[in-house]
Amino acid sequence: MELRLSAALFSCMIALTLVGCARNEPLVAAVPVTSKQTPVTDQAVIAETVGRGSIGSDPLAWANPSTGSAGVIERIDAGNDGAEGCRRFVTSKQTLETTTRFDGMVCPSGESWKISGPSN
Repeated sequence: MELRLSAALFSCMIALTLVGCARNEPLVAAVPVTSKQTPVTDQAVIAETVGRGSIGSDPLAWANPSTGSAGVIERIDAGNDGAEGCRRFVTSKQTLETTTRFDGMVCPSGESWKISGPSN
């Protein structure tokens, strides 16, 4: 009988605990999402990743939550076209439809980095 009473008491305690924890509060996102936000382009994410990397660094992964694309910066070299601070790079780009590989150059632009000229 003592065992049955203890089990019943334990069940009641769990039920009371669960009821006491139940709240109807709205879920707050860590990053507010508004319809007026401009999606970040893959080119901007690649440029910033190359800009933060160092020349000759190990491969660097990048991902763009705005588009779902991702890839790996395979190589970063010093730009040799005379532009100060520019860097050449080779990257892959994976989307739901395809995987591509291209090279390009990024250059400092104010407080950010921009892809310079067309990239293949």
